[in-house]
Amino acid sequence: MELDENTRRYLSQMANQHERIEAQLQSLVKRYRAMASEREDDKMELRKMRDALKKAAARIRYIEDIPGKRVPYFMQFAINIPGPTSPSVTIAGSRLSDVKTISQDGPFVCTTYLSAFSLKTFSIGPYTVGQEDGRPNDPVAGTEVISPLSGRWRPVASTADAFQGAYIGARVGDITGGAASLVDASVVNTFRPGTVDFTFEIADEGVDRLRQNQIPIPSRYLFTENDRPLYLPVSDFFERGSSIRFSATLTRDLGFAEVNYSALPNGFSEGQADPPPDLGAAFAGDYQGRQVVSLGGTLYFTMLGYKILQAQSPAV
Repeated sequence: MELDENTRRYLSQMANQHERIEAQLQSLVKRYRAMASEREDDKMELRKMRDALKKAAARIRYIEDIPGKRVPYFMQFAINIPGPTSPSVTIAGSRLSDVKTISQDGPFVCTTYLSAFSLKTFSIGPYTVGQEDGRPNDPVAGTEVISPLSGRWRPVASTADAFQGAYIGARVGDITGGAASLVDASVVNTFRPGTVDFTFEIADEGVDRLRQNQIPIPSRYLFTENDRPLYLPVSDFFERGSSIRFSATLTRDLGFAEVNYSALPNGFSEGQADPPPDLGAAFAGDYQGRQVVSLGGTLYFTMLGYKILQAQSPAV
């Protein structure tokens, strides 16, 4: 049956309207899907934020709360101090440093500072005074030699050492009968050999954080004549991978000392006598073994504390 013109026009209008409605519905569906996707993303972000807030709420605030096994640990620093090669050479004011890195097995917690000094002796070089005097066979200046002072542990502060010019010995105060006079006593140097005095600084280079202000710390605080360590007011924490720098500035020279010996493995000779004379010999006389040496050694600094093994990363 053939439709009239009005019916065809109406059906055409309805078809166009249907197409527009379908396009609008497709656009709405597309927009809905986009909004649903954004909502899912927002839900994921909100979930992440909740997890972050939970972690922040449960964040470790104290070293004691860090999980892991505690084991004692000594963080060791060592600085070699050379001996002067002549009285005109000075090492006072020299700033010497050593850097150590915390391993990855766990953070380090320091509770105490310790220090000690191992003494070494060095040759001042060969010299000749006369045919039978001097030490012409000594090694070059600065060569380490073995003497009765070698390897001895000395304090890191001269608090208890007597001052220069103080006479200590037999018949103190008796200036008669050939005893030491006041003039003799005034030139006597009774300073104990091998005691090192210094100021020190500690820095965590990973975070550029110093453990003191601009004034270094005296070694007097570390060890005195009673060998007391320096206990920290609170535990000091260093994360794994941190680099710790220990710097020591010497406040004076260690100087020289004269020591007795009977036989040394260095092949020394006293004057023209080779091998050196024995101190116990009956007629050693003026040829007994005497040796002037310069003093140096190894300065040890220890940060005593404990390692936290198998800790979470990062610990705090």
